[in-house]
Parts: sequence; structure tokens; C-alpha cells
Amino acid sequence: MEPRPEDAVAFLQGLLEGIARIEARGYQLLQALGASPLTQIYTAGGGAQNLTWSAIRSRYLPVPLINPHHTEAAYGTALLAMGTMGL
Repeated sequence: MEPRPEDAVAFLQGLLEGIARIEARGYQLLQALGASPLTQIYTAGGGAQNLTWSAIRSRYLPVPLINPHHTEAAYGTALLAMGTMGL
């Protein structure tokens, strides 16, 4: 990943903003392919606890980000495996 800025904070911010743009573009493409329009996004995992990451994502995503009661990434997978979608 070159050239890398000397400022580590600026480097990390650039990486996170790039990821957020990719995420937003992914949702745009899903809707263009017929997915239901977004109304909200549930966020999970360690990133759900990071206020800076959430703020960056909020700037790129057109709907509210919501932290569910259970933010562990495995929780949603367990619900899917059980056939339950109650968050």
C-alpha cells in the first residue's frame, strides 16, 4: 500500500473511507439488481462499538445505522441457523 502517508491517522481514515464507499456502492448495486430499498442497516461485530467507524459509514450510507441488542457477529449467524430473524 504505497505511497503510505507519514500520518498513521490519515492513512487509517483513508482506508476506512474507502471501505465505506465500497459498502455504499454494494448496496447501490444490490438495489439496481432488484433488492428491496434500504431503510436501515443493522451493524454488528467489533465495528459496531467504534464511534469513528460508525460516523464514517454514516456519511456514505443513505439510511440509519442501528446497533442491535446483540452486536456479536456470530449472533446473526446463529439466528439464521435457527431460522429466526428476531433481532
